Amino acid sequence: MKTNSKNVDVNTLVVDPAGGLSGDMFLGCMFEMGADPKRVSGIVADLPGLEPFEIITERVIFRGIVTRQTRVVSDSKPSARNFSDIISMIKKSGLGSSITGPAIEIFRVIAEAEGKIHGKKPEEVHFHEVGAVDSIVDIVGSVAALYLLGFPKIYHRRFSLGSGTISIAHGVLPVPAPATLEILKGKEVTMIEMDAEIVTPTGAALLKVLAEPLPSSLSFRPKRVVYSSGTRDCNGDPGLLRVIEAEKVSSQREITVIRTTVDDMNPEILEYLRERLFELGAFEVYFTVVVMKKGRSGTKVTVLCPDDIKDEVSIAIFRETTTFGMRITSEKRIELDRWIESVNTPFGDIEIKFRELPDGLVDFSPEYESCRKAALAREVPLEKIYREARLAGMERLTRLGRRRFNKDRAREKSDNPGEK
Repeated sequence: MKTNSKNVDVNTLVVDPAGGLSGDMFLGCMFEMGADPKRVSGIVADLPGLEPFEIITERVIFRGIVTRQTRVVSDSKPSARNFSDIISMIKKSGLGSSITGPAIEIFRVIAEAEGKIHGKKPEEVHFHEVGAVDSIVDIVGSVAALYLLGFPKIYHRRFSLGSGTISIAHGVLPVPAPATLEILKGKEVTMIEMDAEIVTPTGAALLKVLAEPLPSSLSFRPKRVVYSSGTRDCNGDPGLLRVIEAEKVSSQREITVIRTTVDDMNPEILEYLRERLFELGAFEVYFTVVVMKKGRSGTKVTVLCPDDIKDEVSIAIFRETTTFGMRITSEKRIELDRWIESVNTPFGDIEIKFRELPDGLVDFSPEYESCRKAALAREVPLEKIYREARLAGMERLTRLGRRRFNKDRAREKSDNPGEK
């Protein structure tokens, strides 16, 4: 039987993991958002070789709050699986690339983290906790739930990491678990003195692949707020995940534009001025050649900056140029959502800037400074670095499979997952 329609269309989610984050908690919040647990279970059951399981999900009162509590149960003896086993299982399923792509990427993130910790190649990593049926259901089920929700854009807030110790297959290890910390490299985290595992490796990997950091400039209106609680409540473990369905507020904002013209100074100083203004926090600084009075060639200096630094910017312009005055206006600026990710190339990691267009499409471009450093370090042409970075960027989007930037096309493709 084919999945022909979604449950509900959700556009934007904000995940707040400060109170806890695990695979079952994330899946529980997706159920609260409207994903049908029976349909999710049917989709996951299409994985060949997966032991019979049941998803038990119910609303409970946790710390005085109505939450969704979800757990996966199975009477079968867990199978021994490594990363390659799970990838083979997912690829042989009848699920489409919109689900298999991000699911494989999530397992890959965990395998790479575990491999680095244990000194193994990702393909050789033996999954203990993550290879169990419940973790597989949590991961594939979460992606399936997002499919049913129309693959909303997901942002996450800062992660809180606890302390103490945890017992796993490798023995007693410090909290946060080594894999969790490895996965969250480059993310903003807070270490708090709480004897509990607040973020699990599975939870960290889910948001590493499926979400982006919440930009400080993004304003939104909360439409719905849902909670999911963990099944463990010990040692003060907060075990509470909050997810907000968000309605984006207009991306317009007021900025300050400062303009002045100069015709009697060394033009080499202008580049120094540009550097100083960017250091102060200017958005844009550009120079335009103009013809001034008496036919003299001059330069118009234009600076776009936040309103709260206009005084510092003005002082810098007065100090570094020969101008006697400038014009200051307030204008509206429309901004696209953007984020930077590192992609792996034969010449090392290269940063790529992604941007989401108003129609949901996403495009990207390699960052010049990142490409420049790689070209100098490897002594290869800059264009070759750009070419490899573009290929890696496209592979990054393709490997995710879900094409979250084009939800309609993802749903229209004939790769609908099967259900039991």
